[in-house]
Amino acid sequence: MKLCFKLLTFFSLLIANTTAVFSQSIEQNGQASFLRWKINSAKSQIKVSKDRNKVTIQSLDPDFFESFAGNISKLKRDARYHKNFKFNKPDTPGAPYKLDITLNDSSIELFSFYKNDEKAYMLDFWVNQDVVATRKASLAATPKLAKLESSSGKKKTVKKKRSAKVSKVFAPANNKINYIDPNATSKKKDTKKFRDFRYGSSFIWNYDALIPPLKDDISLKEKAPDYLYEIKDRELLEDKKESHMQLSINFYRKEQWGLMTKSIKLYDEKYGRDKYRDLNEFMKAVSMIKNAIKTKVKPTYTSKIDENGDIVAGKEFSQAGIFAAARNILTNVVESTQNYELAKATLRYLIQYSRNEDDYIQALNLAKNLYVKASEDFDDEMIIFSSRVILNSLAHLKQLDKIKQFLENKAVIRVLPGQEGAAYISFINLFNDNTKQVISNFMANQKSYGRSIHPAILFNTAEAFFREGSYKKSVKLFDEFLAQYSSMPSSSEVRSRIAVAYDLLDEDPKKVLRLYKDAINKSPNLKVRYESKIRYVGLRVARKKKLDERDIETIVFLEGSDAEKRNIGPNLKKLLWLTRLRTFISQGKYEDALAYLASLPIENLRRVEQRTFNADGAEIVLGVIQNSYSKGDYAKAVKFWEIYKDKYSDKVAQNPYLNFVVSDSFIKLGLLKSYKRAVSELKTLNPKMKRRYPLWVDPLKNISIEDYVTELNLSALLKEHKYKELEQFLERNKKNKNINYKFYKGLVSYKLKNYTDSVTSFESLLVTPNINNVLTTTQNNQMLEAYLESLYESVEGKRFRRNVSALTNDMRRSTSKEHRALLERAEYLYIESLFSESQVNTKLLETKSKEFLAENKKSSVLKRVQFLNAYATIRNGNEEDGKKSLNELLEDKETPEYLKGLVRSELTTLELMNKTI
Repeated sequence: MKLCFKLLTFFSLLIANTTAVFSQSIEQNGQASFLRWKINSAKSQIKVSKDRNKVTIQSLDPDFFESFAGNISKLKRDARYHKNFKFNKPDTPGAPYKLDITLNDSSIELFSFYKNDEKAYMLDFWVNQDVVATRKASLAATPKLAKLESSSGKKKTVKKKRSAKVSKVFAPANNKINYIDPNATSKKKDTKKFRDFRYGSSFIWNYDALIPPLKDDISLKEKAPDYLYEIKDRELLEDKKESHMQLSINFYRKEQWGLMTKSIKLYDEKYGRDKYRDLNEFMKAVSMIKNAIKTKVKPTYTSKIDENGDIVAGKEFSQAGIFAAARNILTNVVESTQNYELAKATLRYLIQYSRNEDDYIQALNLAKNLYVKASEDFDDEMIIFSSRVILNSLAHLKQLDKIKQFLENKAVIRVLPGQEGAAYISFINLFNDNTKQVISNFMANQKSYGRSIHPAILFNTAEAFFREGSYKKSVKLFDEFLAQYSSMPSSSEVRSRIAVAYDLLDEDPKKVLRLYKDAINKSPNLKVRYESKIRYVGLRVARKKKLDERDIETIVFLEGSDAEKRNIGPNLKKLLWLTRLRTFISQGKYEDALAYLASLPIENLRRVEQRTFNADGAEIVLGVIQNSYSKGDYAKAVKFWEIYKDKYSDKVAQNPYLNFVVSDSFIKLGLLKSYKRAVSELKTLNPKMKRRYPLWVDPLKNISIEDYVTELNLSALLKEHKYKELEQFLERNKKNKNINYKFYKGLVSYKLKNYTDSVTSFESLLVTPNINNVLTTTQNNQMLEAYLESLYESVEGKRFRRNVSALTNDMRRSTSKEHRALLERAEYLYIESLFSESQVNTKLLETKSKEFLAENKKSSVLKRVQFLNAYATIRNGNEEDGKKSLNELLEDKETPEYLKGLVRSELTTLELMNKTI
């Protein structure tokens, strides 16, 4: 119906009685007893009405109303009568523009009349004293009162109103009105530029519970076990064994590893493996580790010969091998030494090594060993450290029951900070998805935690709130996490969760997009970063209703980097599929979307996920079918229905509108048996089972199943040319406002040659279209064609040409091929109308015919217009050119015989006139 909106100039001409142009000025004249407005306009240009304390001025002419509104905005509002002004653009194409004037109160009356001699409307506003006198006393008991004088000269007090200005939303700028888009105000959902969260990257999954983080004890890239254990000098150097041992220690300190090794070997040969055996082994292990850290060892390879006699590379021998050998030595030291400090240092190093390798079983066993030795030595510091490693390892190994048992140990309770125990309990509960218990524990102990809350407690409680749908509470705790622990790896998940939470809360899309960008730019976790990229595209492209080039460019985010792609898991893959599919849908690329959907292995997904894809698929099929139906490609509409009905549409709640479109397509194709089968299926649908989500495609019609069936009956009768029966059926359904009564009434009147009725029906439809039952492109063209022909047959030439001029001006701005064909017909009838007048305006006829010939060189009426052009040319004094054109028509084999007869008659008349002269 976009064309209808363009036809507003045409509508205003329909009701005009005069072609006079007015200046649209307005004069305000305030008197003691009344206020007068003088509006210069044609009588038919505006309509004035009053209802209680509101006066409405309407016009169908947008140009007039814009100028009128600009002049109104310049007036100094008289607060005695007028409270405020509000300008409204029509809610539907063809409806009038309105100025609503809110009067001060119900006592203000309006007297309006039109003065023909001045070509102006007079609007008099005055106070009805009878209404004022009957007001309740409470109204008079208000503060400051103003005196108003009535037409009778009496004075009465009324409440003084504050000055009200024209609404800022509609305030004119540069004397032009900034109208509100009616599509944005008619329905609440249309006020938003974005669809809701369900239409974007809507798959959400639980983030893993956060295991209480454990800091590294030492950095193995830089430090060896000697960092944890200092070898002291020997005191009894008179003893040869002690003296030899001191020599080895000296070489050890100077990092002269070769001399140290020789000294230790000589000691073993001389004294055997005595009490210093563990210390010597420790020094050898340190030398190996330090040498590997500081020296870049070139990897060497073992090789072997395969069955074909070719040499193939074997395993690499590098730093890993050196570290493994050193670790074996240290393990033996732990098992044999009686020196607690040495055992402690060695175990700490081995624990860190196991943690670095994610070998939590080994880390657990080593930590248990350290815990036992520390307990025997009453070393609380190491009891705490080993307890933390034990708990952390058990958490990674998901041995939750053992975590609980260990936390119940009295020694652990004595030394371990209370928040750490609570943090592990929160991990256990969240891991088991016991979100209510996580929240309950947090609420009960929140005050005791103080300002600094353990990161695992914050994260796990915030995630629990998120899973429970308490997004605001979740965001509050996640924000607190970032404020204290933004450097932790888990901050990636936190930033992503905050963005998703705000998205679910339907916050300002600009703010949410910034949060997704924040998560993308600041997340070291590649998986979370890619998720944020996908959700960013889901919001900006899939959910945005009107896309621009910058929006579409962001689809490239879905490609991801090579590193990000390597982190794609099942959840991310499903999210990527859904988002990419919806970027096609939001762009209206329904056939591309259908091809992409067909390539996805959705049968492997869970049922609820399959339903999401199938529901989108049903809308995609609707989009393809509706586009085909609207353009008149009914065969394609039916073809897609037959192919994809079982695959998508039948797997979700059935859509009566889609069934209507298919049924009507069968009618248009003349497949009446298929139509009857389709309409039977439509009748069986449950009217209560309407699809409410997803609704990607705006349907042209939104009526009941019963009304769909009624309209299909009308369409079938029209297709079968049963015009009398159609007329009778229409009369029986005349009161049904949902069907396109005026459209079918206009068509049947045209077919039955009741042209006046046809014009009336079509003009009424153009002015007030049915927004719940919009015409397709094909129907619009049918209507305009029939209207044009009916108008030509029924009205006098002057009115016809005036209306056709407005119609052709609008159609010239259209790029539609159908409109071009209709434009040709309209311009031809305009020319014929000029020629049919008793006094032909030959100058205008010559101009219009020349324009037609220049633009329509392959027209079926080309010869007829050439004749009319020659006729006008001769009568405008250019006889030679006119005769030349007539003779060319006479010699042209393609000129119809009837037209050649007219040409001969015209040449004969011209010959006789010249002889008479």
